[in-house]
Amino acid sequence: MNQIVESFRNSQNTLVSALDGHDSDAIFQASKELSNAVAKLGTLKSADIEHSLRPILSEVDELMQASIYRLRFLRDHSSSRLQLLSGWRVNQADTYSDAARGR
Repeated sequence: MNQIVESFRNSQNTLVSALDGHDSDAIFQASKELSNAVAKLGTLKSADIEHSLRPILSEVDELMQASIYRLRFLRDHSSSRLQLLSGWRVNQADTYSDAARGR
C-alpha cells in the first residue's frame, strides 16, 4: 500500500515538473503515469490506508492543485499566442480561472 501511495505522489511530482518545463511530450508521458497511479490508488479503500500515509495524500492534494493552476496558465498562454498570431484579440484580460472567464 505504501508503494501505491508513493507512486501516486511521484507521478504527481513528475507531472508538475513537466508542466513547469512546458514540454508537451513530458506532460503526455507524466499524464499516462499519473493515470496508471490513480488506477492503482483506486483499488485501495480509504479505511485501509495507514494513518502514517495520510500526510502524503494531503501533499498530493496540494500538488494536484498546483497542476491545475499550471494547466490553466498554459491554456491561457497558448490561447493568447494563437490570438496574437491570428491577429485577433478579445477585449478582456487573461485570467487563470474558469469562473473569471464566465465558463
